Amino acid sequence: MIAVKIRHALTVLLCSGLLAISACSEKRVEEKPEAAKPVPQALNEEAAEALSRAVWQAGQVKLAETQAAVEALNSALATLLKQPTDDHLEAAKLAWLDAHRNFAATLPYIELAFAPAELRSEGRKLVLSLDSWPVQPGYLDTVPGYSNSGIVNDTAIDLTLANLRKQHRLTANEEASTGFHAMEIMLWGPTGERTAEQFVAVSKGEKPEAQAANRRRALTQLMGQAMEEDLADLARRWPFAANDLSRYFLALSPAARMQQIRAAEIRTLDEELLRRLPESSESDVESGRAADSKLAMLAMLRTLRSNWVPAEGTGLAELLLDRHQVRALDQSFAELEALMLKMEDPIELAELSQLARARDLLEQIAGLMSGTTQVPTPADEMTPVSVPAD
Repeated sequence: MIAVKIRHALTVLLCSGLLAISACSEKRVEEKPEAAKPVPQALNEEAAEALSRAVWQAGQVKLAETQAAVEALNSALATLLKQPTDDHLEAAKLAWLDAHRNFAATLPYIELAFAPAELRSEGRKLVLSLDSWPVQPGYLDTVPGYSNSGIVNDTAIDLTLANLRKQHRLTANEEASTGFHAMEIMLWGPTGERTAEQFVAVSKGEKPEAQAANRRRALTQLMGQAMEEDLADLARRWPFAANDLSRYFLALSPAARMQQIRAAEIRTLDEELLRRLPESSESDVESGRAADSKLAMLAMLRTLRSNWVPAEGTGLAELLLDRHQVRALDQSFAELEALMLKMEDPIELAELSQLARARDLLEQIAGLMSGTTQVPTPADEMTPVSVPAD
């Protein structure tokens, strides 16, 4: 139900006057005229220009932080492969967690960068390359009962970056061979019991390169290389000066940019946050082995909150909503964050009542961000009306 309501809010937004989409216009012609609605306060063009550029540049900063975190992850992997010890495996896991949370915080900006219709499929392909889940462990490595399963045992697949990308989601969505969650399988193991010994290089035998341990080492290293390559390519295209992704954004008026940011962040609520919030303890969760589903969601939520109701400065809410909606949105973000901090991680272990309340709060936030949810004036702010005596 919440997904339907969020999509409804998004549809209402996309068909608003600030986004002149012909399909929406045709639909309005066919419908019966409605009663006149209050005209929203005119948007401050100068403030919208400054804020829209600031949001885009905040995305560039967050992307750079994600790149740095992935580079640190690859450095930790290099150390692990050079000296496979339990301490180095633990350090690689911690680096993965840091990189994954940075990436989650960047996702709302990636949604914005690929918001134009002509870029949507390209953006989806990029996100799936970096963040496809759930992942089938047996597609990558040995699993109980199948000692020869996975790419680590399939010597018919030459381990090159080009081949690894070809294997990604080859015949099923769960067949991920690149991205954070494929690497999660490599670091935590298919059953969550990975040991450093499983990364020890094998130098003896007729064909050492065919040994599972050596292929596991090569596969893990290639996954890190693929992530670094994907992010570097995105970073090259991001800046205003690159005139690539940003040219679509800058071609819009400041008011239209604000609406594009708004629509992209509502889609993030629906397609990213809601998808990570399980409906029951039987649901698939992101980062089940790394136990990082909750903190990754919090990283994403904090990006949205900083754009809408920042602790300092002007946010989207101040320009797009009335003051009662601003206050309610801030309170909803705060309540959701406090609730999630109390939840178990992995989040599928949270109480069902907590999960239900979190979904309700996501619905509230989407409605407030879209402007469709009206907030009545508090009673203590009502101006008393004096009635003359007869």
